Amino acid sequence: MYLDGRLRARAREAYRATSHLEGDKNWSDFVERAILAEVLRRETVHNDGQTYAGDTTPLSPGRPLG
Repeated sequence: MYLDGRLRARAREAYRATSHLEGDKNWSDFVERAILAEVLRRETVHNDGQTYAGDTTPLSPGRPLG
């Protein structure tokens, strides 16, 4: 997984500053909760609040070249 360096630094600082207030167990917990929030938002907006079916097909790696 690729993250822009500025975004990663911003997220790490937000985690460091608030993890004790938000109850994050660790960095992975923070990232998982952030991803879940976006998944829930997209399911609500684009799928009538329904869970998308799971799929194990590999995603394309990284950013496209060009």
